[in-house]
Amino acid sequence: MHSVDYYSSYTKNCTGSFTEKEIRDIRAHYYAMCAETDAMLGEIISALNETGLLKSSLIIFTADHGELAMEHRQFYKMSMYEASSHVPLLMMGPNIKPQRLSNVVSLVDIYPTMLDIAGIPIPKNLSGYSLVPFVLEKVEDAVPSTELHAPWILSEFHGCNANASTYMLRTDRWKYLAYSDGRSVPPQLFDLSADPDELTNIATKFPETTEYLNKILYSILNYPKVSALVEQYNKQQFINWKQNVGQNYSDILANLRWHQDWKKHAKMYEHAIDRWIMGKTNA
Repeated sequence: MHSVDYYSSYTKNCTGSFTEKEIRDIRAHYYAMCAETDAMLGEIISALNETGLLKSSLIIFTADHGELAMEHRQFYKMSMYEASSHVPLLMMGPNIKPQRLSNVVSLVDIYPTMLDIAGIPIPKNLSGYSLVPFVLEKVEDAVPSTELHAPWILSEFHGCNANASTYMLRTDRWKYLAYSDGRSVPPQLFDLSADPDELTNIATKFPETTEYLNKILYSILNYPKVSALVEQYNKQQFINWKQNVGQNYSDILANLRWHQDWKKHAKMYEHAIDRWIMGKTNA
């Protein structure tokens, strides 16, 4: 198991054994929430239809994250695996083509798309692209969409339940994951056409592809520098919090939602935190 995956599983209390019933129950809850959301969306569409507004309304449905539902020994989100990072994007409205597209697009594309549909000039230097060439029945003087949208999307995560800043470069076939400074934590590479469940990391098997995708990622952002800034910020904020709460900080950590095991080795963890604050990387 990759070190980042193990850390995520550990902090989510997923390193133990789960029965088939427990896994079914976890997934049943998720599917139930999907069904509820679908019903709510249906109520909105029905209301628009009943009031005569449906034909003039643009509807965009998406989500900020998925749900692992015990794939890769994890639940919840905070992961670049498809179950967590691949979300729905549904659009319906005037002049929207009824179709299903497999192109890789991003949530940052929604803002320029809405501006484009509204006829508002799109500001330069946005991270996203208008999806109008993909979705509209007829676009006057449009450039082919393959020339408009980059053949990749970028996602990054610096939040909780991850022990290193995470960066994903996703194309139609490849998913490349880089961590931290790009050296201290090994990268991951998945061929989604041959391994859609992302079970086999082939970064060392295809070093040229790994290096090629890493160069693209680095050309988009200097991710080692970003990671260093994130680590610096996290450390300073933790120091401020620790000083604010005083000697009780260990007890507070022990009672956080996913840290029930803290008290079993509290002193060991406290010493590890002290070494981390002092800047020793082997903490």
